[in-house]
Amino acid sequence: MEQDQDEVLEVGKASGRGRRRAGWILVLVVLTLIVLHASTGGSDRQAVPNPTPSDLISTVPDGRTARAWPTASGACGADTLLPIVSSAPPAEHTGIQVLLGGDRLRLVDFDNGHATTLPDAVVRPGEYAAVLASDPITAYATTGSCDETAPYAMLRISVDHRVSVIRPLGPTESPLTDGNRVWIASFASSIDNPFATIAPVAGGPQVRLPHGFYASAIVGDTVVGQLQPDPGISPTWLALVDARTGRLQAKLEQRVAPLAVGAGQVLWTSGCGDDAALCTLHRRAIAGGQTVGSPLPRLACCGVVSPDGTRVAFLIERATTDSRFDGHPLPPMDIAIMRLDTGRLAIVPGIELPTKTQPGLAFAARGDWLVVALNAGSRTRLLAWRPGLRQPYETTALPGPVHDPPTLVVTSR
Repeated sequence: MEQDQDEVLEVGKASGRGRRRAGWILVLVVLTLIVLHASTGGSDRQAVPNPTPSDLISTVPDGRTARAWPTASGACGADTLLPIVSSAPPAEHTGIQVLLGGDRLRLVDFDNGHATTLPDAVVRPGEYAAVLASDPITAYATTGSCDETAPYAMLRISVDHRVSVIRPLGPTESPLTDGNRVWIASFASSIDNPFATIAPVAGGPQVRLPHGFYASAIVGDTVVGQLQPDPGISPTWLALVDARTGRLQAKLEQRVAPLAVGAGQVLWTSGCGDDAALCTLHRRAIAGGQTVGSPLPRLACCGVVSPDGTRVAFLIERATTDSRFDGHPLPPMDIAIMRLDTGRLAIVPGIELPTKTQPGLAFAARGDWLVVALNAGSRTRLLAWRPGLRQPYETTALPGPVHDPPTLVVTSR
């Protein structure tokens, strides 16, 4: 699958962190949801799975039986909660091509389902690749292993799709990207080493970050994260720090975390407890200026910003609980898209997600397409949706287990 030298790769995740750190963040997201809810090639082609609910397993308090979410065996021997999907094959030309992570790195043509495995076998058995970042010539990824103590590496994928190892990554290191450059954040590891640092992969000085600062994303030369002035309490400020100097630029709001970062903006939510009237999505330019608020009907998390900065896609709690899964402690999640100029919210139809899973999300640069990667245990499902479609398109599923969340970048020529 030949591509032009000026091909552009768009980031498919809100932040390009390694699998271990993403796992911890997903755990924190789930715990936050609970607290808020309670207190306030051809041989690679496989048929699209059609999961069905498991057998009846329990009884809810009013005596009705409840079904468990459907599951499948996934990476490292774990069971994966499956999404419930209603989709159709592509009925029009989308032009979408995807670089997909997993137990191998693959280039996928969405319209015909053809997948090309990248030729270099740098992802070894028992390892998984998470696509992290891209620039106009090079894409980057990391490898992780089922063995949590094993080291993992940072990879470079060149324009001719050759893969090479740049360097190993230490247990306290995590890559961050804004889609054009990649940085390595090293987190505070002990009382004797209480400061995090950041340095560009392409070369440059290592900069010390403020005491108690936990980096989660980067836009240009600004690091977005949470500031914990007192080590005895949880992080209390969403903050911005200059990656060139380590100086604190702004403290945005207390007791919140970023929902999405990109296209020169940072977005977060507040007030999203039981009182839906107080739930607000906030948006502010990284460079400064007015903070704009848009009402949200329910709790939301885990978003990505479109390359042009006009839209954000994120997970949002469903308005009603699926009656098949009344025994589940938290309601399922929808995928939503908001236009940032109007605050208008649209729910992607036909995709229902259990709370403890997280999809890969990426906007295409053209055509208003949102691409969704879903972990289906022994395969990854790829879908695409734009406003006006009654259900998403779905291409051929890709075989091979993947760690949550599935990671991808959308390529355009």
